[in-house]
Amino acid sequence: MIKKRYSARRFFVHEVAIKHQSDECLLWPYGKDSKGYGQITINGKNFGAHRYICLVVHGEPPTEKHHASHSCGNGHLGCVNPNHLGWKTNLENIQDMVAHGRSTRGEKHANAKLTEQQVNEILLLKSIKTQPEIAKQFGVSRSTIGMIHSGRNWSWVE
Repeated sequence: MIKKRYSARRFFVHEVAIKHQSDECLLWPYGKDSKGYGQITINGKNFGAHRYICLVVHGEPPTEKHHASHSCGNGHLGCVNPNHLGWKTNLENIQDMVAHGRSTRGEKHANAKLTEQQVNEILLLKSIKTQPEIAKQFGVSRSTIGMIHSGRNWSWVE
């Protein structure tokens, strides 16, 4: 019987990652992109290592809209544990990011002009002051206040 020779990365995928039984994250030991996700080239095509492992273990995604996502929240650290990978829609993937505290929404966003506490105050002022008055008070546009009041922005704040 002829054994197939793999590159070190493919060997890691097929002989280490796919056989990984622990529930602990298994971190990709090779090259990663700027966001920390492992990278692998298969037949001249570049893949996220987590996506390639998800393909091998779970088959093709149900639709083109499905992404390989991490239930552990540690994809940015290079986790490739097949038990942590699955196909999810973009919305489901974003919901996971929020649940794991990895979202850049709200005051975590680099361009945020308001804090969650200020948004709470803005919501309390809804029936007391006009939107232009609130906007002036907080140094933001009237449309920002309108989107907060309508729930289009900062919808998780109550």
